Amino acid sequence: MSWDLSKPLPGDETALRRLRRAWWVWWLAGLGALAAGAALLSKELGLGLAGWFGVNLLALGGVMGFVWSLLGRHRRTTDGPVLAVLGPGNHLTILRGVLIAQLPGYLLFPWPGGWLAWLPALTYGTVQAADYLDGYLARRANLTTPLGERLDIEFDGLGLMLATALAVHYGQLPAVYFFTVGIARYLFLAVGWWVQRTGRPTRPLPPSATRRGLAGVVMELGVAALWPIAPASMMTLAGVLVGVPVLVGFVRDTLVYVGALAPEAPRYRRLRDQAVRFASRIAPPFLRAALLLLLGPVLVARWAATDLRLIPLLLETLFLGMIVLGLAGRAGAAGMVVVFGLELAFGGVSPEGLAAWGLAVAIYLAGTGAGSLWQPELVLVTRRAGERR
Repeated sequence: MSWDLSKPLPGDETALRRLRRAWWVWWLAGLGALAAGAALLSKELGLGLAGWFGVNLLALGGVMGFVWSLLGRHRRTTDGPVLAVLGPGNHLTILRGVLIAQLPGYLLFPWPGGWLAWLPALTYGTVQAADYLDGYLARRANLTTPLGERLDIEFDGLGLMLATALAVHYGQLPAVYFFTVGIARYLFLAVGWWVQRTGRPTRPLPPSATRRGLAGVVMELGVAALWPIAPASMMTLAGVLVGVPVLVGFVRDTLVYVGALAPEAPRYRRLRDQAVRFASRIAPPFLRAALLLLLGPVLVARWAATDLRLIPLLLETLFLGMIVLGLAGRAGAAGMVVVFGLELAFGGVSPEGLAAWGLAVAIYLAGTGAGSLWQPELVLVTRRAGERR
């Protein structure tokens, strides 16, 4: 007999009381975080501070109410007891929710001035750092439960929606990115609700390393787009490069979910394998060659001119070598995206520089493909942090 995980089993009340005490601590911590944010923004927002605080207080109440409703799910099995200790992983997940609740108030105002402009990026960046660590800690401590899994999924969707909304609000990303990628999860849920209302069955989605990897990149772009120094042209290009495969995957998953596409069908599997092979094996070497042709002469000229910006030049040369050789090339592409991106942000974006930076983003997404010497990053793509073999 199955048991409703949201309801306590006999003998669970003691554990639930401990969980609720921890919940109250997080509620007070959330109020303290809002108060600290209000103190920092008081001069910047003036009388508008009440609006920022009020909107975020409502968001915090919704987040904590959602956590409260799921405390009874903190059990390893359906008929197992409620665990009395949240564990470090779940504490980090709740911290993510508390920080996410600080974001919606920024939608009421223009980008803050001075160093305060970094607050949205720092807030969402911390959310994403905790997103990597919470699952790792929960899996290493063997404290993965329906509570943590549900909170992780919902906070991912909510945080991404608010971050992309802010990036659009600040002019960093086009509005179409929000109405597709930013709310993709909620569009998916709406489709599922409509299908179930019509009485048609739905199908579970098969596991996908590609889906998980793209979700991580989408959230990384959400952080980058909130950097005050990030040029809008670069963020828009990254939005296109990231958004297209995300939308393709979204359509595929939706068709599978509503039963219009059978993932086990031989024709679909053949087409999927061909598409994956092209994207991950065939296309990346051409991207590597294009980046070498575009950026290589520029770096050679800078070395010949004894460019005074020695550290960026050394790093970009190293990263380009890693990419061209396929020697931890995805890590090299990530480094190129950051270092070369900062150079463009401070020195000005040229068409050639934008194209080279876009190629680095594409290689970061697809990997270095055939002919690579070493691709250790594949482990990070195919296995979650802290997951045992």
